[in-house]
Amino acid sequence: MMTHLRMLFQRNLPAKLIALVVAVVLWLFVMNEQNPQIEGSFTVAVNLLNAPEGYKITQEEKSVKIKVRGARSFFVSAEPESFKAYADLAGLDSGEQRVKVKVVLPQGFELVDTQPENVSVTLDKIVRRSVRIDLIVTGSAAAGYTVAKISQAATSAVIEGPESRVSEVDRIIGYVGLSGNREDFITQVPLTPINSDGKAVEDVDLLSRSVEVSVQLARGLSRKVVAIRPVLDGSPPEGFTLGDVQVEPTKIEIAGDAALITKLASIDTEKITISDMKGSGKKVVHLAIPEGVAISNREVTVTVELKPKSQEKEKEAGAAS
Repeated sequence: MMTHLRMLFQRNLPAKLIALVVAVVLWLFVMNEQNPQIEGSFTVAVNLLNAPEGYKITQEEKSVKIKVRGARSFFVSAEPESFKAYADLAGLDSGEQRVKVKVVLPQGFELVDTQPENVSVTLDKIVRRSVRIDLIVTGSAAAGYTVAKISQAATSAVIEGPESRVSEVDRIIGYVGLSGNREDFITQVPLTPINSDGKAVEDVDLLSRSVEVSVQLARGLSRKVVAIRPVLDGSPPEGFTLGDVQVEPTKIEIAGDAALITKLASIDTEKITISDMKGSGKKVVHLAIPEGVAISNREVTVTVELKPKSQEKEKEAGAAS
């Protein structure tokens, strides 16, 4: 039986092999004509894998465009959702990083190109920081009344957020409205973190969103307008000399016992350290309020001008000539 089958197989073997080759070639030709290899493009969302905990992650490019090759029949049956792209963040640290995009394709497809090949991802560590609370009084008490004392339950508050944002916060402010009050009162004052330009800082959370403030009013106090004197501490940084120093406002109204305020010609600011300044700039500082003196707002803005020594030398040389 086996011998008979072997003889049938070997009979006209060259012709059979030629026929087989021709059949395969014809099949490949027909398949290439009816189901050719083509290229196509898809826009695919880039997913982030292994994102470290405790960071805010900002992804610059949300998607990539991929070009793939495959049989036409595969394109007909493929779902766009079956094409995947991801960036692996394992082992990355704070800062902006360029991460290579990896692509996963359905069976039967070949990757031709990915644009962009890398995506920009910024990792911003979530941190906490304690920042001072400054209260600003708005409005006026009833006629004949003035603010004798303002007490706040906390002088600082804790903020939380991305490190780059938290570092922008210069102070936390709250507005205390008088609205014609005649009697002492206690109120909850909402708080806002702001930068050195006085603008609110976004993406920063306050662990305590308000502070309890107690306001004591008094009548019969004498009033007086006095100048504000900025007090500087330290020497200008290396390479600079001190220029003009201006304070805004230049004067302020104080209230208190007549015998006390009569002796006051000015109110000093708290010490302003200039040795760590990198150039001219503005600083919001508190006033050093003497005991028994009442002031509605204890904040002032001091502008310190620092002149590069090279400029001073040029001026001196010009004057000499």
